[in-house]
Amino acid sequence: MGAWVALLKKDFKLTRTVFFVGLVINLLFALLTLSMGMKTDHTLLIFLPLVVAGVCHVFYVPIMIFISLKTEANQLHIWLHNPGPASALLISKLVNGLMMTVISLLMVYVMSGLLIIPKFNLIETYWTDAWTSGLVIFLHIILISIIIGVWVLFLWSLYQSLKFAIGRWSWLVVIGAVIIPSWISALFESTKLYSLVTKWGSITYDFPSFSINPIQTYAGEYLYTFIFIIGLFFLSAWIVDSKVEV
Repeated sequence: MGAWVALLKKDFKLTRTVFFVGLVINLLFALLTLSMGMKTDHTLLIFLPLVVAGVCHVFYVPIMIFISLKTEANQLHIWLHNPGPASALLISKLVNGLMMTVISLLMVYVMSGLLIIPKFNLIETYWTDAWTSGLVIFLHIILISIIIGVWVLFLWSLYQSLKFAIGRWSWLVVIGAVIIPSWISALFESTKLYSLVTKWGSITYDFPSFSINPIQTYAGEYLYTFIFIIGLFFLSAWIVDSKVEV
């Protein structure tokens, strides 16, 4: 456990500059929101900068993972000779990116609340819906960010395993590894089998204070996504353990 914590600390050091720059950018978005609030009474327009800041966090985990892996690629022989399996090396990078994403999103969440409080005199129902909807949106942003991050792990692992064998053609294989599975996934998601596997455990997100219809999701969809993330992660770890040469 101590060795893995050391890996996590190392990954934090590799990405902390980008992380702190991201926090500063969050603050700039908040200041832009505050400035727009002084110049306009259009409530949706006022909070557009913070909405953009929140949505951009879908790229947070993959960016942190990519930066960390890019550094490791320059000293791959040292990184791969760390004790423990590749899964421990890769999970450290994923957890590091996830922690940074959560911290940064919490900052956006809190700043949004601080800007809403003096601007609007909301009744209790509106407050509940506002905070709950924000939390639901941020949880889904984190989920999407993890999915993209795991794809980065897989594509990097695939490229590292092929670069000495086929050289520059490795990039074509990597591109194909994005396009072909995406195409197969789109086909599968249009089948009755996919509906049978995922359309169970109905979950409804209903915000009566807002002029929107209830949002319907399914526990099966979340489980399917979770299995996909786990499978792609361990496939990446297997490639690094078995196929990557230094």
